[in-house]
Amino acid sequence: MAKKSNWIKWVWIGLPIVLLFYLGLYLFLYSIKDQQTNRYRSTQLPDTYRYNFAHPLEELTIHTPQEGLLNALLFKVSQPKGIVCFWKGNGGTLANWGAMAPTFLQCGYDVLITDYRQHGKSRGAISLANFYSDAQTVYDSLKRRYLENKIVICGYSLGGRIAAHLAATNHPKFTFLIDPASAGGDFSDRFTDLLYYPLPSVNGFTFVTDQDVQHAISPVIVVSTDNPHSTAYKLHSVLTSNDQFLVIPDATHASILSHLQTMQLIRKKLAD
Repeated sequence: MAKKSNWIKWVWIGLPIVLLFYLGLYLFLYSIKDQQTNRYRSTQLPDTYRYNFAHPLEELTIHTPQEGLLNALLFKVSQPKGIVCFWKGNGGTLANWGAMAPTFLQCGYDVLITDYRQHGKSRGAISLANFYSDAQTVYDSLKRRYLENKIVICGYSLGGRIAAHLAATNHPKFTFLIDPASAGGDFSDRFTDLLYYPLPSVNGFTFVTDQDVQHAISPVIVVSTDNPHSTAYKLHSVLTSNDQFLVIPDATHASILSHLQTMQLIRKKLAD
């Protein structure tokens, strides 16, 4: 009986301590959720940096809400069938992502690639709202140059999240989502949300890509690895008959963008 009494005593002492630690950690994480920007920063380039690509291009500076200043490259063909609004992954800058342009140029499309805030020459504070509003401002600038039914949205990784949101609020020709994921992956975000359920989320960058895809009016094409836990794979269940879903079994998140099957699908859809 004495041992049982001591065990109960330690439970009553330890439980409040664990609970206080749990609530304290939650309050701390919640208080800094809007400052979780480090994983969305990349290499910065000086304003004087000059890009060097073989194809003709126009360097653009796009002013966006909340003091955003975005650097973008518009690659051109002589008689474009339309334009691809490409949203890159989280790492790198236009200095290397510009190498994606020939993939679309050879299909007869102009290409616009934009650096996010605090990537390359782009400036401004990072937030989820700014990701979305910046993308819309860029898209609106394209609608002043091209008919909207000639605009194709394409996004890879983090860019897939941005592309999905644009698809939900606009009417592009169609949208490519190539293994969309947040910068640090979704597992840690899902884990912390589950750990603190039903308290409000401590994640300041919760991209609701599945909801965005369901609101998209024009066709959505999802390219996924065979990882059933990935965001891309789970989108299969919310796609309609107008959409398309492709799993590439031997692809990884790092290789899927340049995978032969992805390239073949892009060329086929842009040829239609």
